[in-house]
Amino acid sequence: MSVLDPTTQQLFAKVDEIANGIAQSEAASMYWQARDKMMRHQEAQGLFDDLKKKTNGLLVLKDRVGEQSDKYQRVKEQAELIEARLAEIPVALQYKAAQDELNAMLQEVMLVLLAHLKTEVPVEQGPRSCGSGGSCSTGGGCSCSAH
Repeated sequence: MSVLDPTTQQLFAKVDEIANGIAQSEAASMYWQARDKMMRHQEAQGLFDDLKKKTNGLLVLKDRVGEQSDKYQRVKEQAELIEARLAEIPVALQYKAAQDELNAMLQEVMLVLLAHLKTEVPVEQGPRSCGSGGSCSTGGGCSCSAH
């Protein structure tokens, strides 16, 4: 295991401070509260799980058969119906709003960091950057859908 130089140690200490600040933020607190409510609501949880499956299926279908295929369009319609049903459940709406707020904060932190860095070091946004319209999920992945 390599020993970190003092500058890198200070940098990681600041990263820990930022991470702790985010974890202790009101947005994170609201997310965990809304997530707990969502997890206890069987219908909403089932719909949410179905929506994740449909969304993942859409990504696969898009690559395999294209967005214009009948199969893709059927799955897309099914996903939209599930979204509409979820929109009628207050717990699901709270969860989505809290998730969106936390994601927005995380994305803003990353954008500020990248903006500061780009004048000092070469920074390229990779394929997982969602800078235009997508949202980076709190699970660490990047999905360019609302869920």
